[in-house]
Amino acid sequence: MSEDNLILPEAVLADATTEAVEAAEAPKPARRKATARRKTPAPAADDALSEVIAASPAEEGAPPAKPKAKRAPRKPKVAEVVQVDTVTADLFATPPEVTPEPALEQPAAGQPDEPVSTASVPHDAAPTEAPALALTPAEEVVSPLDVPTVAESEGIDEPAEDEPAGAEIDSPAAPRRKRKRRRGRGERVPAVQGEQVEMPGLGEADGESASLECGDALSEEAGEAAPSVAAAAEPEALPPLTIVSLGLEQPPVLSAAAQAALRAARLVLGSADALDRLQGLAPDAPQRLCAADSVHLEVRSAGHAGNVLVVVGDAAGDGPVPELLAELGPAHVRVLPGVGRVQAACSALGLSAEIVSVVDLRRAPLAALRGQLRAHRLLAVPVADAEAPRAVARLLLDSGFAQARVWVCEFPASGLQAQAWLASELVELREQMDARAVLVIATGPSSGVFSELPGLSDAALGDGAPAALPLAARLLALAWLQPAAWESGWAISDGEASLALEWARAVPTARVRAVGIEPSLLGVSLQDAGIGENLAATPASSPLRCREWPMPDAVFIRGGVGLSDWLSATWARLAPGGRLVATAEDDQARADLLAFSAEVPAEAWQEVGLARGETVAGRLRFAPGAPVRLALWRKPALS
Repeated sequence: MSEDNLILPEAVLADATTEAVEAAEAPKPARRKATARRKTPAPAADDALSEVIAASPAEEGAPPAKPKAKRAPRKPKVAEVVQVDTVTADLFATPPEVTPEPALEQPAAGQPDEPVSTASVPHDAAPTEAPALALTPAEEVVSPLDVPTVAESEGIDEPAEDEPAGAEIDSPAAPRRKRKRRRGRGERVPAVQGEQVEMPGLGEADGESASLECGDALSEEAGEAAPSVAAAAEPEALPPLTIVSLGLEQPPVLSAAAQAALRAARLVLGSADALDRLQGLAPDAPQRLCAADSVHLEVRSAGHAGNVLVVVGDAAGDGPVPELLAELGPAHVRVLPGVGRVQAACSALGLSAEIVSVVDLRRAPLAALRGQLRAHRLLAVPVADAEAPRAVARLLLDSGFAQARVWVCEFPASGLQAQAWLASELVELREQMDARAVLVIATGPSSGVFSELPGLSDAALGDGAPAALPLAARLLALAWLQPAAWESGWAISDGEASLALEWARAVPTARVRAVGIEPSLLGVSLQDAGIGENLAATPASSPLRCREWPMPDAVFIRGGVGLSDWLSATWARLAPGGRLVATAEDDQARADLLAFSAEVPAEAWQEVGLARGETVAGRLRFAPGAPVRLALWRKPALS
């Protein structure tokens, strides 16, 4: 704490100054005079000053001073007082913590210049002598509580009007308070360079006026800006497109959420049947008619925000929910479910939805059902054409399911009606059927036209059977690939698609790409092998073209020309956690496998030696074939 910043109270600084000046002049017996003067009617300020002078010890080495002659109470000698610049302070305000200011140097009479130590002298100090202690700057802390209580007397603050002007100089405490009270607010106290002058009350007044002005300005700004903020508020966002399922009951029984959505709708879209069912509910929103195949166009033209689309049955199964979700995104589509045609048909027949596989012919061709045909399976097939039931029965007969039973569930205005037919009977039926019927098929036993497990026969492979990969190698490759129902993969082989057919037949929901075969040739094999629409053909192309295809989860490569290039390209394109299986049937292909395994170590190796048995001249002979070497690589999955 520096002494330059010390702000001393006025009375204490005056007492300390007087003590330093009169230390050499006032003798010790002066204390009695100060005590005796208390009984006189002299002003309290002179008595306090006399007590402080008497209590202060004399400086060491100073000559004894002569007793001071009596003087008038309020007219001390002006020449004996050394003029010292003082600062005014508010005795009733708590001063902030400040650093001590260096004491003013006052030369004593007949002594070299020495710093005069200033210390607070309490008014009730003992009259005994005590050695003068030099206080360090950190200890020189003056508190306004140390000011004598005599300074608070009203007699000092309000002297007589006929008091001489010289009293203002002799007693610094009382006259300065008097002068401070008479000073106007706009006046300033002359400050000495290097000292801090405290002006009580000025900061508070300025702060109050500034705060009032700031408050008024802020209130005015807030009052002016409030209407603009309210005007600039954005309107409430419209709800997403709501698709309401009306169910199959007539009139429909709607939930509270569906009724609230219809009342708050900006526009109601739907087919003629769906809008007719809303007549009893009488929604206030405007309505627009749209066909089932033009819903996307109507939603795009009218906008999806705030609109409602009504669908008869279940919106997820009987309406365009999958397409709208894919086009607009889940954040912009809200679906309110209901009972659909498939649920109602299964419930009417006492079947659980968990054991029924749905093949929706409204969104897929008839070939999708061919890939799902297996022995002893339950299939639910919604149709969108009145001729579809007879076409399904014909496919069952051609696939070897002559004993299959088909329930035709129709939904007239009176309610659900279900009739059971054999596949052979349904083909010959000429009655008109509901275009929105649901067929529930129990396939029953199979005559073996389509294989139930992997292992297509030569008849199913057709003209490509001689060049096909041996059956044992196909089965081992599928066992290593382990294709899942949701995965996609590539089967790369030049001129034949035996493993691609096995793959697509074994997993009818997987997406398989047969690389190296013409689509026209593959179409015939699809019919013979009972493959659905999950297999696509890509003509022969270079390995660089695979960068344009979707990332595969599993890849099979049959060794041939350019095997090393295909291995590098497919491994770079393979998804994390994917599997790569390659075969080699000649020495060049085996060398390519070994070279690639030197860069990427293989997980498993297997070589299959095959010999085909045949009868020649009544005798059985085995014609050994070239061994097939297989290798498996598994790409590390992301952690």
